[in-house]
Parts: sequence; structure tokens; C-alpha cells
Amino acid sequence: MRLKYWFCAVRSQTLLLSFSGITLSYLISISKGYGDFYTYLLCIITSIFLQVLANFSNDYGDSIKGVDNYQRIGPKRTIQSGLISIFAMKKAINILSILSFCSGLLLIYRSIELNNFFFFFFYFIGIFVCIYSSIKYSVGPYPYGYLGMGDLSVFIFFGLVSVGGSYFLYTKVFSLDIFLLSLSIGLLSLSVLNINNMRDIKNDYKNGKYTVAGILGIKYAKLYHIFSIIISIVLGIFFNILNDYKNIYKWLFFILNIPFFIRHLKRIISIENPECFNSELKRLIHLTFLYSMSIGIGAQIK
Repeated sequence: MRLKYWFCAVRSQTLLLSFSGITLSYLISISKGYGDFYTYLLCIITSIFLQVLANFSNDYGDSIKGVDNYQRIGPKRTIQSGLISIFAMKKAINILSILSFCSGLLLIYRSIELNNFFFFFFYFIGIFVCIYSSIKYSVGPYPYGYLGMGDLSVFIFFGLVSVGGSYFLYTKVFSLDIFLLSLSIGLLSLSVLNINNMRDIKNDYKNGKYTVAGILGIKYAKLYHIFSIIISIVLGIFFNILNDYKNIYKWLFFILNIPFFIRHLKRIISIENPECFNSELKRLIHLTFLYSMSIGIGAQIK
């Protein structure tokens, strides 16, 4: 029964976002003659540790700050519900921090030669930044997730780092097309967070958690959401143009996503009951995964 509570705290559906970006960059690297499965596997393991660390930290931070309360519309958190103690969660956060560091260190040790000191040091420092950011989103006297910087954080870590950072580990190459694609995935991940923040906009603001959605208000938060997704799709189009734009199959895989995104945006616009955001949040996570895999699989077809 206790294991069931921890699985709830993991919030397994959010792990798809980490999986999407890293797998997408791996599939594209394979299509270009690169790619190492063990590096990919270590990327996945490290990202999962970091994502679970962030989720545990959010559960802990939001609970002790009073944001998780009976007025919260989202799924009940484990500390708030009394399923897991504060002490046990703090211990789990420490364990996940160690696991994230060890996994990340093994990842860069395998994928970057020690004599390439600059990149090795850059990624080594990056491990600490990722761990620190995962915790400090909600924990500490000045959590940046409470200061309107959560969207930027998600954009960077689920886009630039997840796609661009892992792609470099596979290929040792930086490229414009991957940069555009990382922006595209980052915007979709940001949009997932925005749905979460629109859902709890009143309770968050009331309890001192100032998200972008809370600052904008629900009307403009919806416009922000629409533009984020539209720009993401446009960036995906530019990626395809830069990568074998004559390949009709690649375009077919890409275009298949458009009707789903249009339907999603229509629902977002029409939502009046905040509880309805829950289903759209799950739907957008799945759409982000579908979008990533369609681009990645399309890149395999020559």
C-alpha cells in the first residue's frame, strides 16, 4: 500500500515529457548516422531521476507553503493528503538528488572524453544546475516557480536541455535545425505547465504563488497558450524545411498532428470550469509525445 502512495507522488504521466524530447533527439541522431543506445539509456534514466526529484520537491514545497490545500483543483498531493510524511519525502528528495548526480556523471563520462575538458566541465556543472533547479522550483525561501519563472525553467530544461543537450551527447554537433526543434518541444512543455497554472490560477495567486498564468489572468493566459502552441508548430515546420523538405512521408507524419492540436486549442478556449483543465493537461502531454515521435519516426524514412 505504501508503494502505491509513492507511485502517486511520482506522477508518472509527467515522465512522458522527459521521454519525448530525449527520444526525439536520439531518433534524429540515428537518421544522421550517429546515436549510441547506451548514451540514450543513460539520458533517459538521468532525466527520469530529475523529473521524479522535481515532482517530489513540488509535493513537499507546495504542501509546506500551503498552496496544496482543500481549494486546490488538481490531483491531491501525497503530503497534503497525509499519505507520505514530510520527513519521508525529504529523505526521498535527498536520495533522488544522489541518484541524479551519479547517473548524470556516468552519462557524461561515457559520452564525453575526459580530454575534452570544456564540454566535460560544462555538462558536469549542468548536472548540479539541473538538480538545484529541480528542487528550488518549489522549495526554499524564494522558490523561482513562485516568482513567475516556472515557464522559462520548463522551456529550458524540457526543450533546450532535453532535445539540444542530449543531441550533442549523441553527435558532438550543434546545429540550427535541432535548436529550432528544441524550441518547439520547449514551447509544448511550457504549454503543459500553463494548463496546470490556469487550472489553479485563483488558489495559487491567493497563496502567493505567482505564475505567468496568474499574472496574465485567465483570458490572456489562454492567448498565451494558443500562441505558444502555434509558434511550436511553426518551428516544427522550419525544422522539416531544413531537413529533407522534399520527403513527403516526413510531412505526412507531421501534418497528422495538426487536427489534434486544433481540437485541443478549441477546448482550451471554451473551458469555463477549471476542473476541465485536468483532462486537457493529460491530453497535451500525450500530444507532445505523439508530436515528438512523429517527427522522430518521420526522420527515419528516406
